[in-house]
Amino acid sequence: MARYKGDEIKFAINIEAPGFDMETDDFDIEVKSGNKSLKGYKDATKTEDTSVVIFKETTTVPPEEEGGDPTTVSTWYAIVNTAELPLGQMRVIATAYIVDANADDGVRKSIAVAQLDRLVEP
Repeated sequence: MARYKGDEIKFAINIEAPGFDMETDDFDIEVKSGNKSLKGYKDATKTEDTSVVIFKETTTVPPEEEGGDPTTVSTWYAIVNTAELPLGQMRVIATAYIVDANADDGVRKSIAVAQLDRLVEP
């Protein structure tokens, strides 16, 4: 699928790694196209750049059975403003920071890469 340069693309984030919890651990998202990349952080205080915004939406799902309890579901999302990216294949790089006493500095990085859409002129 192609996306037009200037679109603000919203996509769900689901990082899975041993010992990692998206609710409590830090992570960042980088979107690359060509030789340019934009980065966003779970902890928004790490940057003033709003090219990649990361946030969590929580919804309540009604109970499946009458009299049951509703379920709360949290989903993390990123929105990237593609206006600053060059045309080409976009990819997303997610980096999870996992507290691990056996890592050199006490934090282990786990990196995952996925393809996003191709960025084209409108």
